Amino acid sequence: MVEHVKKYNEAVKLFNENRIDEAVEILIELQKIKEVAPLCHYRLAGISNVTGDPEAAYNLYYSAFKALPNLTGALFADKHPNLNYVFKGMRPEKQRTDCPLCGGQGRPHWCYSLVEASGHNYDINPIRMWMYCEACHHIFARDFPEKIFLQNANPRRANPLYFSYYANILQSIRKYTAGMSLFEVGIGACECLLAAREMGYEPVFGIDVIERHVEDAKKLYGLDTETADFNEYKSDRKWDIIIMGDVLEHVDDPVQAIEKAASLLSDEGALWISTPNFDSAYSIVDGHNDSMRMQQYHLNYFSRESLYNLLGRFGLAPVEYQISGHYKGSMEVISVKEERLG
Repeated sequence: MVEHVKKYNEAVKLFNENRIDEAVEILIELQKIKEVAPLCHYRLAGISNVTGDPEAAYNLYYSAFKALPNLTGALFADKHPNLNYVFKGMRPEKQRTDCPLCGGQGRPHWCYSLVEASGHNYDINPIRMWMYCEACHHIFARDFPEKIFLQNANPRRANPLYFSYYANILQSIRKYTAGMSLFEVGIGACECLLAAREMGYEPVFGIDVIERHVEDAKKLYGLDTETADFNEYKSDRKWDIIIMGDVLEHVDDPVQAIEKAASLLSDEGALWISTPNFDSAYSIVDGHNDSMRMQQYHLNYFSRESLYNLLGRFGLAPVEYQISGHYKGSMEVISVKEERLG
């Protein structure tokens, strides 16, 4: 057994050195040994993904977890957040193979083990298959739970380091609207709303699906907020500024979300969106190490092209593009109603 583990560790080292063929040769031989077969399947899954066979990766990952439910204990270092994760069988999930933006047929593109990232939610299956739509250059999750929101989220205090970040964003938006009413979708820890209030925006209002975030916003900071899913939110009010920071990647119907944003935006208003961009310089350089590909709560992975096309469907024209100073690999886009541009 010791010799088998030694060979397995050698294969992992070879893979990390990009000596893939040598690693595969060792792992294929070792998978015949029952005691190390789950580990070999897991590593072969990762190799299948990076060499362009995500469907093989999907099957190998689950073969590993079914054979050894507490697999992570043998894979990860002592301080890893998922060291004690135990696979308890497949959870029911929705499946989508047609693109949520254009309806085109997606094809398997990437397959990742979500337990390699932050603390894993047991309500979500540990493997994520990403589908690619060639028609609109968009990536989306094939399988996902009906609801994946953290309703019992831990309390989050606003981080003062982000106030100047949002202040700079609001200054940029001022070039495109003179209005001062602001609506934030997904308030998080309230840094944006607090910065906006300090800078004189009035009124400022926000919604979030996580009840704890809304309660803290009211109790700690006296902010006007409401618990709501944006796609289900109803209002006749128009807003000069709508902030959608890191929202679109979480919703299963981003088309409805942008349609709703366009309907709530005043004629002279501006919509600000931040979302991960799989075509970003960061993602291209980081490749399969890009942590955004292993985010368990993300259902969509936009490109600049797919986001711009979606905005255009509802009469919104991008007027500014920035590389995010908050999240690596994310884009920040300001758009206005097309009729303003003549």
